[in-house]
Amino acid sequence: MMRAAWYSLVSLATGSVLVWLDWHAGSANPAVPVNRATMIVTVLVLTVLPWVLGPVAPNRTARIVRVTGYASIYALLAALTGLSRYAGSRFDHFTAFDQANWEADVLSGAVVGGVLMVLVIGGYAVAVLTLTSRRMAVEPKTLAVGVFCGLAPALSVYAFMPVGNLSHAFVLAFLPPAALLAAGVLARQGVVAGLCAGGAAALVLATLTIATMVLLPGQVDLEWANPDPAAPHGTLFELQMSVGDAAVRYQLGLVLGPFAGLVCGFLGSSFTRPGRVSERANAAPAG
Repeated sequence: MMRAAWYSLVSLATGSVLVWLDWHAGSANPAVPVNRATMIVTVLVLTVLPWVLGPVAPNRTARIVRVTGYASIYALLAALTGLSRYAGSRFDHFTAFDQANWEADVLSGAVVGGVLMVLVIGGYAVAVLTLTSRRMAVEPKTLAVGVFCGLAPALSVYAFMPVGNLSHAFVLAFLPPAALLAAGVLARQGVVAGLCAGGAAALVLATLTIATMVLLPGQVDLEWANPDPAAPHGTLFELQMSVGDAAVRYQLGLVLGPFAGLVCGFLGSSFTRPGRVSERANAAPAG
């Protein structure tokens, strides 16, 4: 009970700061009210969930994974807030040729994006709390293997692509799949380990890369707002647009990562399943 109350207090305090930072005061962007409501709802969801999903499992691994996992979710929210303040601010006083049609499109996109954000962030929070809860009874080794097999490829990919530039995208072809398969092979609960690995990899990689892109926008691959080569390029609007568009890949990865982990975890566990079955048979007492 006290631990859940502590989570709630920290969630409210941290969430209040993020809502304030993402407020966009004075903006004329029609999406801003929806974005404000989305951030508030997301913070409330993160505050309530620890009370709903019960106490943590009585082992050190589960406690560490729960605390660091929840902290990582808030770190992701902080990175997304920074993205909104930098890339999203280009629309604060934007004027389109067809203003009414643009405002309608932006508003509908903000509603869809807001629903997806609540579902994705809430889904990660549910996964962290459920997999570390007493009632789930996930083995500590499974959690440890899953987190390690997620952190290893995330940090490796980030080392090659700290601002998301695609010149080193070849690392995506083999590092993450190999690590996710390894999670299924190394843990007895291979599918769960794969889920942990895929979620951890997507969460850490998105947080680190988006934060770095916001801090170093000039290093992100530049997109031209005006296709005319004679027009001035490298403007603030183009930098903001480039960062915003590049971040979409990592936001999509937040959805695909856990599913890829489930598939690779299942495949990895199926590679070793016959051996595990024979081990159990040999270990069973003769009847």
